[in-house]
Amino acid sequence: MTLTFKNQQGGDLAKIELRTLKAVCDRNPEKKGFGVGLERSMRIEHNGQWIDVPKECLSVFPFGEDEVSLSGDDAGLGIAITGKPTERGERLKVSIFKHGDEVFCVQVVRCPNVDDPPGYIRECSRDLQ
Repeated sequence: MTLTFKNQQGGDLAKIELRTLKAVCDRNPEKKGFGVGLERSMRIEHNGQWIDVPKECLSVFPFGEDEVSLSGDDAGLGIAITGKPTERGERLKVSIFKHGDEVFCVQVVRCPNVDDPPGYIRECSRDLQ
């Protein structure tokens, strides 16, 4: 599936290609993801060039994505992906940033502090790479 995002002038800002799940098997116990599992992949087209998103950026979504949003300009992009795995009740959020030929990603997680007022939700970023 390919999603196309337009800029304010109506031209293409970026395309995101979400690829279907594929089975992976790794027998090397020193690598991340040892064993058998399903892996999704994604690539981004921006300024006429395609770049692959590291698999670690999407590994927190074992089942699927609910929402994908994007903002950016010719210099770079920010992508927010939200999903809700079936084994947890909370929604997961991942932010992916593309600047030049580099892609960075973080998971947004709750990080409460004992000094926070009741009902306040503090969020922090955890590097996924």
